[in-house]
Amino acid sequence: MKKYLIIFLIFISFVSCQKKKEADSPIEVGVSWELAQARKARLSDINYHLNFNLPKDKSEPIFASLELYVSLNDISSPLVLDFNPNNTKAPRVLIDSDTIESIQKNEHLIIPAKYLKIGENKFLIEFQAGDQYLYRNDDYLYSLLVPDHARGLFPCFDQPNLKAIFNLELTAPKDWTVLSSTFPEIVSETEISSTYTFETSNLMSTYLFSFVAGEFDAVIRDNHRFLYREHDSLKIKESLDPIFELHEKSLNFLEGYTNYDFPFKKLDFVAIPFFQFGGMEHVGAIQYKASSLFFENYMPKLKHWGRAKLIAHESAHMWFGNLVTMDWFNDVWLKEVFANFMAAKIVNPNFSELNFDLLNLVTTAPSAYNVDRTKGTNAIRQNLDNLNDAGSMYGDIIYKKAPIMMNQLEMLLGEKQFKLGVQEYIKTYANSNATWDDLIAIFDAKTDTDLNAWSDVWVNQTGRPVFTDHILYENNSIKSLILEQTAEDGSDKLWPQKLEVALVYSDSIAKRTILIDGKSLDINAVAGMPKPKSIVYNSNGYGYGVFPIDSTSVLDNYKIQDDVLRASNYINTYENALSGSTSVKTALYGFLYGLEHETNELIMGTLSSNFTSLYWSFLSEDERLKLQPELTTVLWRRLNMDVTTSVKKSIFGAFSSLAYQGESLDQLYRIWNKDITIANLKHNEKDYTNLAMKLALYNHPKSGDILKEAEAQISSQDDIDRFVFLLPALSSKDEERKAMFLSFQDVENRKHSDWVGTASHFIHHPLHQKEAINYVAVSLEALEDIKNTSDLFFPKKWLGATIGKYQTKEAQVILETYLKENPNLNPQLLAKILQATDNLSRYQDMISD
Repeated sequence: MKKYLIIFLIFISFVSCQKKKEADSPIEVGVSWELAQARKARLSDINYHLNFNLPKDKSEPIFASLELYVSLNDISSPLVLDFNPNNTKAPRVLIDSDTIESIQKNEHLIIPAKYLKIGENKFLIEFQAGDQYLYRNDDYLYSLLVPDHARGLFPCFDQPNLKAIFNLELTAPKDWTVLSSTFPEIVSETEISSTYTFETSNLMSTYLFSFVAGEFDAVIRDNHRFLYREHDSLKIKESLDPIFELHEKSLNFLEGYTNYDFPFKKLDFVAIPFFQFGGMEHVGAIQYKASSLFFENYMPKLKHWGRAKLIAHESAHMWFGNLVTMDWFNDVWLKEVFANFMAAKIVNPNFSELNFDLLNLVTTAPSAYNVDRTKGTNAIRQNLDNLNDAGSMYGDIIYKKAPIMMNQLEMLLGEKQFKLGVQEYIKTYANSNATWDDLIAIFDAKTDTDLNAWSDVWVNQTGRPVFTDHILYENNSIKSLILEQTAEDGSDKLWPQKLEVALVYSDSIAKRTILIDGKSLDINAVAGMPKPKSIVYNSNGYGYGVFPIDSTSVLDNYKIQDDVLRASNYINTYENALSGSTSVKTALYGFLYGLEHETNELIMGTLSSNFTSLYWSFLSEDERLKLQPELTTVLWRRLNMDVTTSVKKSIFGAFSSLAYQGESLDQLYRIWNKDITIANLKHNEKDYTNLAMKLALYNHPKSGDILKEAEAQISSQDDIDRFVFLLPALSSKDEERKAMFLSFQDVENRKHSDWVGTASHFIHHPLHQKEAINYVAVSLEALEDIKNTSDLFFPKKWLGATIGKYQTKEAQVILETYLKENPNLNPQLLAKILQATDNLSRYQDMISD
């Protein structure tokens, strides 16, 4: 007996040691590159059978289960799933109805190796779903799991290169409508709920799985189902046709361009109030921000183009991202650049009245420069050690600089070879994963150019070139014109690129296309030409960098007759003002004269944005107060001239951004109160609501009455909820604004990130900064938690709405103190901080010189 007891104790000790060994295994928080690689090597044939029971009350827990099928070729180590719900209920893991041991550690659910077998494994996991990324409202909810948030909802292998098949069963309140990647079928009903079973899905990555449930209206056309909550009958009437038509046009184009049929079982879509992004390309069930889809026909052409571009972008993702998915999130930019690139090809021909070169220029370069000029800039392709940091990969370098790079690549290869390369890429990697290097290998075989070297500077390196020119005149003619480039960051990088140079004369414009692929280029094509009034570089908008301008021509830029040249010069003017090559006031008046004379709606948007940016970020408070009456008088006069609605919208945007005192404030109030009607300036309900909030922000004497009346006039409950949420941020009492801002330290008060961003903008507006400076440090201290708990764009928005709005030395000291006290700050967060505070640092440098 003693012998058996010793054997038993040895066995127990062995099992205990094994369990301890598995519990103590070095598994990082998040999804590390090492874990992802190890799982990719041993896992296959993954199938998630998910069941969620959705209660009507958004505060009640969501109980769920998962039948997990996964094949293993190696059982020497535990099976590590990712699971990080925002609740403390321990999941229960079963095999054949028997509960087994499992370990929860560092955001993972670990199944010990002793329960694994070679080949197919089946586990049942009962759990309480995390709802941090399941956005629950009173009568609807939706999941948003990009980039690595699926593990916040259910146990899974949350990495893009472990594609899986999904089977979903939802139980939801009976009056709710449901949407997911495949078609649902009601399998049972009670008096209060319906249970839906969805068809088996196609292969997809976990970040593309989604479901929506709630009170929505539904329309079915052309085999597409569209859910929405919009109540404005005019917006619905004028938006439904284009929404469906734009999806069909996009799909038809993409099938033709890729030579690959639509790859999924269906394509439905839903419009969600205050959705975090413009759209998200979930397989078979695209989610859109409602305001991006629904608006009246009178809105500016750019607004219509933006809707078309958004729909085309999300549709393109069905091939670029969903069918062929990046292997790791360091290449997340690849799906985004293709979606943008294809969207331009789809949409532009349908807007023949718009200038495509102009569209490309004003919608990409300024936003890319806003990041690339900063010390926190990043390369298009970034390193990523852990998917915890995947959200930081996103930004305007991906969305705005990468399309410029891709245009340059297409020009280098030629349209035919580029298209053939894309088709080969789609066919080769369909239903699988690919890297940028895989695509470059395909393209490299179609050209004599060394694409790896070309790609290294454009894709793998940071920053932008700064161009300078050296002009020699002889007998009033150009003897020589040499263009040089240097890297803005002082390195030896050079960006090979094609761009255009324009010589502006009194009665004509001469354009020459050049290829600069070294440090300098002698532009022989202009030698002997008469001396021009001015020279505009990047006159077709295809180039990238900081280009020289003639400061003496800034105030006359509006007289140039070519739209793209004008826009390019305005963009160059802004960049030169920020770099110190042109004075801020000269640039400001150049933009003011443009606002006073411009008739192109696309250029007006750039003018208005740059004008207000210089005013609020690069003038002192005294300078602003002194110039405000003059500037608003000019804008008011233009507002009352006979120009189109779209142009007036931009003028009004600039005017209302500055109309915070004196006569302009009264004029703003009279527009809101409908005492003044300005021809061709149309306002809808949301416009009047926003105008009321702006009047409160500006502390109009009747603010209280204005806000009460504005709330009474809102027709949508969703809009009322947002308005009520924002009221404390508009209070005239600092203690109320402060209390609201401090409440954002609690993640529960940040559920509506878009609302929080708007509230923070109000609280930290320059008109409130004397008080708000006292809690700027809080915004930085909360940043790490915000990164870990919010949607992927919010950390940058948070910074932009808080410390990013300041220009004072006091704010600079707070920033420097925070950075000094946090030497080991997450590199991606540090980059976001440096991006958001670039204007602050630049202004302090300007006034200290």
